[in-house]
Amino acid sequence: MTERSEPLLSIVVATRNDDHGGDPLKRLQAFVNTFAAQCRRSGLNAELIVVEWNPPADRQRVGELLRLPPDAPLAVHVVEVPPEIHRTFRHAAVLPLFQMMAKNVGIRRARGRFVLATNIDIIFSSALVEHLASEQLEPGHMYRVDRHDIQADFPIDGPLEQQMAFCQTHQIRVHARTGTHPVDPFGRLRTLEPDIVGLAGFTLGDGWHTREGDSTYGFYRWATEQARFTVDRTAWPNLVRGVVLDVEVEPNPYQPDSWTELEIFDGERRLAHRRVSRRTRLRVALDDGVARHEIVMRMLDSSGGRLGLPLFESRGQLCYRVWHVGVGTVPSHEYDMALWRRAPNASPQLIVEHTPSGVEIMTDAEKYSCCAQYGSFESPADGIYEFLLEYAPVEGRLSFSVMDEKRGRWLPSTVVEIDRDKIQLLSLSVEIPHGTTFSLFISNNLPDGGVSRFVLRRLLGSVSLEELRQKQGASTFARVVRRLGDVAVRFTAPFRWVRSAASSIDQQRELEGRVAALAPLAELAPFAQLLREYRPAELHQNASGDFQLMAREHWLALRGYPELEMFSMSLDGLLEALAHSAGIREQVFEMPLCIYHLEHEKGSGWTPEGEAQLRKRIAESGITWLDASTVHILATYMQWLQRPMIFNGSDWGLGDVTLPETTLQPVTDNV
Repeated sequence: MTERSEPLLSIVVATRNDDHGGDPLKRLQAFVNTFAAQCRRSGLNAELIVVEWNPPADRQRVGELLRLPPDAPLAVHVVEVPPEIHRTFRHAAVLPLFQMMAKNVGIRRARGRFVLATNIDIIFSSALVEHLASEQLEPGHMYRVDRHDIQADFPIDGPLEQQMAFCQTHQIRVHARTGTHPVDPFGRLRTLEPDIVGLAGFTLGDGWHTREGDSTYGFYRWATEQARFTVDRTAWPNLVRGVVLDVEVEPNPYQPDSWTELEIFDGERRLAHRRVSRRTRLRVALDDGVARHEIVMRMLDSSGGRLGLPLFESRGQLCYRVWHVGVGTVPSHEYDMALWRRAPNASPQLIVEHTPSGVEIMTDAEKYSCCAQYGSFESPADGIYEFLLEYAPVEGRLSFSVMDEKRGRWLPSTVVEIDRDKIQLLSLSVEIPHGTTFSLFISNNLPDGGVSRFVLRRLLGSVSLEELRQKQGASTFARVVRRLGDVAVRFTAPFRWVRSAASSIDQQRELEGRVAALAPLAELAPFAQLLREYRPAELHQNASGDFQLMAREHWLALRGYPELEMFSMSLDGLLEALAHSAGIREQVFEMPLCIYHLEHEKGSGWTPEGEAQLRKRIAESGITWLDASTVHILATYMQWLQRPMIFNGSDWGLGDVTLPETTLQPVTDNV
């Protein structure tokens, strides 16, 4: 390398003139054209180092094809790693480019006070380049940004304004600390199908993690300290007055006795202030005559929960999650409380009394014994029926459920606590086919046993009693109880009734055998304790290889990326953990400071749609790679060691090899 002056910033990329990612030369030219114009406007003193790794013998070199704009104010240096060096590495026959080794070659030879490792298909926002030019970067930090994927038909030779406008209006997804989110062309979060919002008129804003869950138990999103969404009332012309916002939240289920204190705002008006200690449906009235509501959920305090998270989870913000966001009206049909009666075959210790204050109930000491029944009824049509029970707890807990009496089974239903103006409410939603004979039941709900006492004050339904066509005659519940025999009925999260018990000696033995097979897992207990006590820091490791910026001395101290002879997946995330363990603190720039990424061809670079194809191709080639759990384990060990693990020797980045270098000159035919 020839001696040259020290710029403020060195940018390092790696490439070769083949077909990886879909025309890499076109992508690199887009980056060079855009960045040159941004440097000219901002005055950023930068150099670009392009490492051409293992150039194909039958194609022109990148340095021969890349055009440097005539007014480019930056130096572009192309460093070549010849094929004979590439062939000395494992998997060289099937992996033509060792991306992180190539970046290390450029990092090792960079002259800037700060070094940014990125990729050829990245476009910087102009605001980001202006910030870099302001000389506010400081040692001791690893700088990161969110990556916004955009359509690949980028106007390479267009003016800078056109290029930036394209980036802002042709977006596909964003890779943020909270996960990878699909977005609309303007970068606004796009909900999935299904999602926590199931109606038109809802738009999720900032502050949400990616959707999780499944179709069996439901989908949810973790929320950050401030999560936003909008409600467009014009989507429901029939909901003009008396509309309530319905938000179902749950504190961290992995931490015992967790709680979260929340506020909900509509613009500047506070709608609710609640402390939630279990899965709860918050219902608050929205103002009439308002077409659009800007809702903000703010977490004021919580019990934390980091120590109670799953072992391979490092997101410390997981304090509460949201299962549902919707609007509607409260069930308005009031039911006759005199129809509540003692459950058939109930224990003699059970007391059910009708008093002026309501139906007073004292249960027996059985864990889940039934206490009171309402019905029987017959459903007039297929549909989802909702019942709202107002009660006053004295001690213990109750549960609310629905039984299909003809079939002798509990109907799958969603029962949640509602915190509404300090009134204790239980909301039950259940899908019931036409003609089903059913009853509502109240039961004791103490997993350790004990007596519960409460007063049922009010019962509302989404349909009237007349529509339900009240049925006469004795309940079949007694027959159901006899039929269940030894099957224990238990009330378990998420508020569904399930049957569990061995119905035969053979089943009992099979269960015992499965438990015995798990015994060797006890040997992993010390390892699990290590993962729990030294949980890695929460870092922005999502698409991190596209923008990792540190002072040059930090790169030299860490000896660059770990030079592992494998596919480059997750090596960038491992570098994040190395830097943090060395005391280099991560700083994530916020919008409009971001980067844009030209979309890959499916199966070349990583995309959500092409991930399976990419992994299949890598696996079939016999190449190994790091997965996220391995990075997590290594980060845990570094937390325990209180120092980084240095993977490379002093010759990292081919530091003991003299490599050909070319400095590009501006061309006059570039417009």
